[in-house]
Amino acid sequence: MSKASQSTTPARFFLGGVGLFLLILGLAFTWWLYGAGQKSLITRHWTPVPCTMLVSGVKEGQYSPNDPIRWQPELEYRYTFAGTVYHGTKLRRIEGPTPHQAKALAAAAKYPVGRETECLVNPGNPSEAVLEHATKAAFYTLWFPLLFAAGGTGMLFAAVRRTPKIAPVIS
Repeated sequence: MSKASQSTTPARFFLGGVGLFLLILGLAFTWWLYGAGQKSLITRHWTPVPCTMLVSGVKEGQYSPNDPIRWQPELEYRYTFAGTVYHGTKLRRIEGPTPHQAKALAAAAKYPVGRETECLVNPGNPSEAVLEHATKAAFYTLWFPLLFAAGGTGMLFAAVRRTPKIAPVIS
């Protein structure tokens, strides 16, 4: 049997360690992406109601003098749910400023003042409403960290698997 076909104990530990690391990392990122995807589905069960845009613009801000300028759509709309009038300000459930001014301007341009549109209202808390659903992109990328988990699993099995004893061929 040649030396190349035999695996040493340190090599197996190294292979097993790398495999375990990739398995844990892949599963952790899969869990994180799945959680983000689940959060994006929350508004899909909310009640759509008509609303009227009252304010539509873009505000600019900086966290500190050395930070880049960031922009965020500034929206306000009025809607009625179960006979009560509410005011909403959110475009999506989870939002934040962007360093891309054009992106914020495009979001505000979709909802000009006076436009009659539809907003999604949380039936459990009618004072919470959004104009758009969040993206489900996290679900579409789940396959990528699963590749790392599968590769790590393969490496782990290769490390713990016993090397078969091969009988010498006599000719």
